[in-house]
Amino acid sequence: MKGKCAFILLLFLLACDLSDAHRMMMGYKVNELEITALYDDGTPAQGVKIEVQSDGKPILDGVTDENGTFTFEPGEGMEDLTFISSSAGHRAELSLNLAQKRQAEEVSLPLRVAAGLGYLLGIAGLSMIYISRKGSKNA
Repeated sequence: MKGKCAFILLLFLLACDLSDAHRMMMGYKVNELEITALYDDGTPAQGVKIEVQSDGKPILDGVTDENGTFTFEPGEGMEDLTFISSSAGHRAELSLNLAQKRQAEEVSLPLRVAAGLGYLLGIAGLSMIYISRKGSKNA
């Protein structure tokens, strides 16, 4: 009787995954980058010139605000970005590869499906082991 209940419970769990009526997914898109320039002691670098380069070519110049931040909206096709700050003998450089970052953060649908299927098969396998051991103890 317990084996039948476990089997019915397993079937119920498998059927529940097929009815994802309330599944919610979220994503994001980087519309702008906020670059912060700080000095060694942690104080914001105000009024520092920031040069933005894409693939080694200068595309934009700007200045940090009173909090040491500079906001930049990357355009289409901008993959390799370099931000260079310079002020009164201080210089810092930050390089970002947006294409590599986007690719690392995306998980494809087939990979998610395979992961979910593996999870369900693992539960089914554990249930079968449990049922077979229970059956051999009763015999």
